[in-house]
Amino acid sequence: MDAINQCTCAGHLAMATVPKQEWCEPYDCEIALTEGTIFPCLNLTFYKAPANQKKLKSCSSLSNKDERDREEMMTELSAISFMLNDLTLYLDTHPDCPNGTPLFHELLAKRLELLSEFAERFYPLTHLSMVTGEFDENRYGWSEGPMPWEGACI
Repeated sequence: MDAINQCTCAGHLAMATVPKQEWCEPYDCEIALTEGTIFPCLNLTFYKAPANQKKLKSCSSLSNKDERDREEMMTELSAISFMLNDLTLYLDTHPDCPNGTPLFHELLAKRLELLSEFAERFYPLTHLSMVTGEFDENRYGWSEGPMPWEGACI
């Protein structure tokens, strides 16, 4: 390396080492969503938020039963979707994991089932929901109901 391309910094700030993640039994959906990871082995103390900040908002304060049911279902969908996303990141580096792959298929089936049920009871949440629930073939229904960020309880 010639003098023009050499770093003239006085020292190093840090050197990272990233160990390969091993499989550990994942949290259940609600705990994973509040902890920010599905894997307890990745939930390291120096990253944890204070315990009093880890509660999901409750939907029980909603007076309308339909709204309460909708928000509870949204929370369940959010938790399942979070687990799927986190597990996908794991499976990107562990594609042959005998524990992760079956869990992925189980969670994906559960998410599709919930999306279908939500679409039938309320309105479609995703473009996939438009074909799984009740819908009008002559109408584009993706924008039915409030957007997920307009009142979810999480």
